[in-house]
Amino acid sequence: MPAGIRTWTIHLALHSQIEPTETMVTDPTLSEAAVKVVCEDAPYVIAGMNEFTAKTFRTRGGRLGSGMGSLLEALWVYYMNNTLAGQGGIARECEFVWLPDHQPADFACIIRKADWKPESREGELFRVEAKSMNLGVDEAKGHFTNLVSETSRFDHLLVLLWSWTEHDKHYVWPKVHSYFLGPSLPIIRMRDRLHLARGGSFVETGACPDGCSSAKCTHVGEPLNESGKRERRSGPATRKPKGVDYAANFGGLVRMLKTSGKEASSVFREMRADNTVCHQYISLIHEFYPDEELNQYGVSEWRSFAKSLGISEAGDKGEIRDAISQSVPDYRDRLRTFFAPR
Repeated sequence: MPAGIRTWTIHLALHSQIEPTETMVTDPTLSEAAVKVVCEDAPYVIAGMNEFTAKTFRTRGGRLGSGMGSLLEALWVYYMNNTLAGQGGIARECEFVWLPDHQPADFACIIRKADWKPESREGELFRVEAKSMNLGVDEAKGHFTNLVSETSRFDHLLVLLWSWTEHDKHYVWPKVHSYFLGPSLPIIRMRDRLHLARGGSFVETGACPDGCSSAKCTHVGEPLNESGKRERRSGPATRKPKGVDYAANFGGLVRMLKTSGKEASSVFREMRADNTVCHQYISLIHEFYPDEELNQYGVSEWRSFAKSLGISEAGDKGEIRDAISQSVPDYRDRLRTFFAPR
């Protein structure tokens, strides 16, 4: 493992926990092998990117709205392809390509030099939706809005967490501090259950607000917020919010984990306890957005958790959490089960 890279990659064995929607891949066996290779190579790809950007993108200023996140996503594909091409076996047979406009996800892993038809996924092994999160902004703008119907059981979510980091006295560079690379479906299902628990809904078959016939409706599964307004541009036209095309609150990489009320909190804790992919994603977000973690649990809960670990319960939530993290580095793994619904 490259020094300085913390990884939250979810490896192949976890696919057994996922119920496939529709298998839209060339060969499941090849897809599984390709996923395994890509996940194993991911830490070295991030290390290579950081080495390159430290030299090449060393600059003064570090504008937050610079578009650098999109460039880092592109670099991930470039470095992953170079890494795969330098290996033997299935790795050399794989290649990442850009998906055309309007296709779900950003990249596809395909069989090198094979015929590729993105509309039908012919020639594809799996897809990756890539998101970058600049840790220097208060609210991450990235949204993961892919639907279950758009996702195969092998598709993955890539999240790069980066910031402008001091290089020397006067210069900064865009450092990727950590990343998540794991199956998309568990994150989608967690996001959707929390959306429902917060009062949102999804368009159901035979009940489209636009009055579409069931056979021709393209809106089934589209999210609506608690006010019944569409959350994606592709949602029902009659549910368009006033003044904007869509509400754009659905699937925020940080926001989708927020809970309000007992039902949402119970769903969050259940999903975290039951699914390793969800737990790893939550742990990553909470590591880099610590206030989100503090707000998930009340002060009495932090105190009871500290007591179970033999740690002082004195102080406010932040002080208690700090004392816990200093004494028990893997405390998030323990949080996962400590507050699981019984």
